Amino acid sequence: MPKYLTITEARQQLLDLPDELKDEPVIITRHGKPVMAAISFEQYESLLETLSILSDRKFAERLQESIAQAEQGKTISWNEVKAKFGL
Repeated sequence: MPKYLTITEARQQLLDLPDELKDEPVIITRHGKPVMAAISFEQYESLLETLSILSDRKFAERLQESIAQAEQGKTISWNEVKAKFGL
């Protein structure tokens, strides 16, 4: 569950925020309402990479097909894959 801080608290704890963000985002509020989220740079890069991958329409379609196949039990074992490709 993300940690919530007021803007004033976030400002006071700014130097400590990088350590806080290692585990989870921090939601920053103003007058009790969320106005921004702080995430680690690693999380930010991961989000950008995920968006890039999912914005590839063909890839997204193949991913959905693969998930459906897995849910239907249409999978092959790792040993079968190795045998097929001579690994």
